[in-house]
Amino acid sequence: MHIVEGLPLQFARRWTAIVCAVVCVHIGLSLMAPRSFALTAFGDILQCILLICAVWAMCMVVKKSSGKQRLFWALMGLGVGMWLSAQLLWTYFEVFLRQETPNPFVGDVILFLHLVPMMAAVAVQPHTRRDDRTVRVGTLDFFQLLIWWLFLYMFIVIPWQYVHPVESLYGTSFDILYLCEQLVLATGLVLVWRRSTGIWRQAYREFFAVTALTCVGSLMANEAIDLHIYYTGSLFDVPLVAAMAWLGRIGFMAVETPSPEPTEDAPAHGYGIWKARLAMAAVFLTPLMVAWAEFGGHAHPRVRSFRLYLAIAVMILMGALVIVKQHLLDQELLSLLRLTRHNLDEMCRLKDELESKEQSLRWHSLELQRKNLELQEISFTDALTGIWNRRYLEEIITAEAGQVLRNYQRARGSEIRKMDHRDLVFIMVDVDFFKEVNDEHGHPAGDRLLQLVAQRLSTVVRRSDVLVRWGGEEFLIMTRSADPAGTPAFCGRILDVMSAEPFDLGHGISVHKTCSVGWAAYPWCRGAFEALCAEESIELADTALYRAKGLGRNVGVGIVPTEAATRNPAAISLHSIQESSSAEARMIRTECPARGTLPPLEYDLDGPDDRFLDERLAESRSDSEHRAAESRERELDKKVQVAKMEARALRESRFERPLHDLSGEAE
Repeated sequence: MHIVEGLPLQFARRWTAIVCAVVCVHIGLSLMAPRSFALTAFGDILQCILLICAVWAMCMVVKKSSGKQRLFWALMGLGVGMWLSAQLLWTYFEVFLRQETPNPFVGDVILFLHLVPMMAAVAVQPHTRRDDRTVRVGTLDFFQLLIWWLFLYMFIVIPWQYVHPVESLYGTSFDILYLCEQLVLATGLVLVWRRSTGIWRQAYREFFAVTALTCVGSLMANEAIDLHIYYTGSLFDVPLVAAMAWLGRIGFMAVETPSPEPTEDAPAHGYGIWKARLAMAAVFLTPLMVAWAEFGGHAHPRVRSFRLYLAIAVMILMGALVIVKQHLLDQELLSLLRLTRHNLDEMCRLKDELESKEQSLRWHSLELQRKNLELQEISFTDALTGIWNRRYLEEIITAEAGQVLRNYQRARGSEIRKMDHRDLVFIMVDVDFFKEVNDEHGHPAGDRLLQLVAQRLSTVVRRSDVLVRWGGEEFLIMTRSADPAGTPAFCGRILDVMSAEPFDLGHGISVHKTCSVGWAAYPWCRGAFEALCAEESIELADTALYRAKGLGRNVGVGIVPTEAATRNPAAISLHSIQESSSAEARMIRTECPARGTLPPLEYDLDGPDDRFLDERLAESRSDSEHRAAESRERELDKKVQVAKMEARALRESRFERPLHDLSGEAE
């Protein structure tokens, strides 16, 4: 619609200027010119022209608007058009017939009812954003109001106009009823004015000003008519002329400004609330009017009979409208219930799909975890021998070495020699003359030999030890919580197990093989536990392995620090230790023991740890079935881990509420 400040509204401004000039001329003529036909014709024609311009402007707004704004301007235009009809009828008597307008005036009913469409326009509230699902109910409310005001006019005014004519009662009744109607319209405008904002607030304010002017002008003109002092063109017409001109100004300004969209949402309970309440109040007041017609007042019997029949007819008509309205409301309620049911079913269906997808996703996630565990197991396991591969050791070596260093750092200042079962020992094992097996019996026989070597080594290591295929025919054993003093005995056990019995390679092939062993501890020197890292200790064990091969194979060699290294930790380096003439390192050689005897211990450390040696000897007496059981336990641990994940997923799904319980509660 509407009035936007700052826009170039040239035509509306010109119209305002012209109207102001015309109103001033009217006032001047009313003051200076005597009562005459020319003054009457001027006043009547001027009012008709002003109302025609207002109707024309509002029709143009209706043409350019849409939705509720179009309905608003259409109803406003209808009200102004009815006012124009009454004015044209008044002009017909005074200008064309040149006679005084009769009192009672036949056009008073049109003048009275022209405010009803304006009330309905205000009830539309075009400044709010609402859907159109209650348009039919609002239309019925409008018709109820229209019938009610028509009924009031016929009940209060018409009896003194036609049934039992009394001019004084007619004038008083019309003035009071018309004033009440104008006050109702003004009250509605005030309500929507307070609830609106922006340009619509200004529009309602201007319509309220027009209503106030009309109310004042009507009171003045009607009182003058009753006193027989009114004539057209007098000062009594000035407020009405100003109101008519103001309506034209509002219409032309709305034509020249773009129609704004509703900028605020109406409250859910406020749609047409006061209009519906007025309509229901009209229904409930009708029986009271019947009682008044029958028992109240001292009216003429014909007036009482007319009022009684009129009230009964209107009561029947209003009741029919209430029944139709209730039917429409019931249909709307059923539609909302069906929509709610449909939405609930759709929500339940979506919940079913969501739960199904969540369950599928959960099981796929569990399967993915299982596959990841399997892939991790595969990536860390040697495919040929089934033991850990080099990648697994590289994955855990940092954490293992860090734990050892933290233990030494916490024990700083104590007697480190008395601490045992803290170190890591890396033992490299290489099969002697392995290439001969591949050359003489083929690579499948060599692969079978590697599998058997891994099985024999598995019977020697503890559960806490890590057996790794290092590469080719080389194996590495990392012992945790070990004392290097007992390592020569352990190497002797490895040499004995490898050479004790021939290896059956299948297809009638049996070979006797020995191995060479090299080892080094980490920390390499307890007095300087940070001198070498774990990777350097592994490289040092590999150096010891090559020295064992240089000594004729089937022998174990360990590289340990000397007293010089303990006294001078700064001289310790991997390069200096690997030299054969190093003063910081010495070799410990372990020969393969004879069958049935204990392996000899060859080391130069003072005070060997007898308790640790006894533990190693006890472990060496364990049979191969115990070692195989430990291997099976490791596999069982992996299966238990997967089973726990499956149980956790099943437990989570069991505690979810069933969908049909939720649906039942909603119903």
